[in-house]
Amino acid sequence: MPVSKLTAAAIAVCLLSACASPQKYNRRLNRELGKTEQQLIADFGNPSSVKKFSNGDEIISYVNLNYQLIPDPDYAFSTGFMTEDEMFTPFTFGGNEIPVGNFMGETVTDYCKTDFYLSNNIVTSWQWRGNACGVL
Repeated sequence: MPVSKLTAAAIAVCLLSACASPQKYNRRLNRELGKTEQQLIADFGNPSSVKKFSNGDEIISYVNLNYQLIPDPDYAFSTGFMTEDEMFTPFTFGGNEIPVGNFMGETVTDYCKTDFYLSNNIVTSWQWRGNACGVL
């Protein structure tokens, strides 16, 4: 029995998420404790934002967002039978074909925000929130 592209994508996401876990991400973040701001940026790249306090402490934040559009499996064209390839290329149709059904399906948002707290230019603690930390 052939596997649809949507099913294959769902399986791939499940397998990839099995490799990542909050515990692994926590271990990665723990390795940043005691590092300088320059070392943190070398490891994580340019931050999404930096908040400086009057006492010199900082919060360096990293935000990752990923939007995925999952088409409705019942989406169809009114011109008759549609192949699976046509199902997943709805914006390439031409002529009098009119999409019917809810093409948009579902939008899935994966995000992660990680904050590093620095005192005297040294990472002293961290905090993360989101549904895809360590995955994105």
